[in-house]
Amino acid sequence: MKSHSGQKQVKIKKSTASRIFDACNIILMILFCITILIPFWDMIVRSFSRAQDISYMHINFFPKVWTLSAYEYCLQNNEIMGASFVSVARTVCGTVFHLLVCCLAAYSLTRTNLPFRKIITGVLLIPMFFSGGLIPAYLNMKNLHLLNNFMVYILPSGFSIFNCIIIRNYFFSVDKGMEEAASIDGASQTRIFFSIMLPLSKPVIATVALWQMVGQWNSWFDNMIYCRRSSSLTTLQYLLGELVDMNPETVKAATTVLVVLPIILVYPFLQKYFVKGIMVGAVKG
Repeated sequence: MKSHSGQKQVKIKKSTASRIFDACNIILMILFCITILIPFWDMIVRSFSRAQDISYMHINFFPKVWTLSAYEYCLQNNEIMGASFVSVARTVCGTVFHLLVCCLAAYSLTRTNLPFRKIITGVLLIPMFFSGGLIPAYLNMKNLHLLNNFMVYILPSGFSIFNCIIIRNYFFSVDKGMEEAASIDGASQTRIFFSIMLPLSKPVIATVALWQMVGQWNSWFDNMIYCRRSSSLTTLQYLLGELVDMNPETVKAATTVLVVLPIILVYPFLQKYFVKGIMVGAVKG
C-alpha cells in the first residue's frame, strides 16, 4: 500500500511481549494515579464537610452535608490571608528575579568572545556538588542583614546554575543568523537579548518559571530559619504546618486545598511548553 507521496507505508507490528509490557505499564500508571487522586479527593471532600461528618476509618468520597464553613473561616482569617499575600508576593517577585538573573547569565555564557567563559562555567558548577551547609548560610544571611527581611526569600534563590545551563543550551539552539542580522542592523547585545533571544525561548523560560514558581510557593524552610520571629513574613506553607495541631480537620483540608490550587491553575497554561523546554534545553549546545 502506497501513500500520496508514493512512498510505502511501513506498518510495525508489535510483538506479544511488547503488547504485554505496554499493558502492564498502563495498569501500573493507572494504579499510581489512583493512589494520588483518592487521598486528594478525600481532602477536598473533608474541606466541604462538617467536622462531625468526617470519617477517620475510611475514605470520604462525598460530603454528607455540603458546607463552605471551612473556607469561610480561612478567607476571614487575617493570619491566613496575610500569609497568602506573602506567599504570592515571594512567588511572583522570586520567579521574575530568578528568570532575569538566569537568562542574563545564560546569555553571557553563550558569547564565545567572553573571556574565561569555560572557567566561569566550571566555577559556577561547584555549588551543584558542594555546599557550605546551613550554619554558614545562616551566618551569611545575618551578616547581610537579611534576617526577618522579605528579601531573604528573593536574593538567595535568585540564581541556579542548573536552570542557567538549561537556558544556555536552549539559547545555543536559536538560529545564529538572526543575531548576525540584528547586529548588522545596529542592534546592541541588550536589544538582541530582549527582542530576539527571549521571545524565541518561551518554552524553556516557561519551564524554568514553572519550576521556580512551585519551589517558591511550596517553600517553608527558609521561613522557619530566617523569618520565624516576624509574623508579617509568615508564608502560607509555614502557617499550614502550624495549623495542623490547632484546627479541626475541615479547616486543615480547606487550607491545604487553597495552598495547592494556585499551582494547579497555573500548570495547564505552561504545560504545552514543558516537554519542549526540557528536551531542547537539555540536549542542545
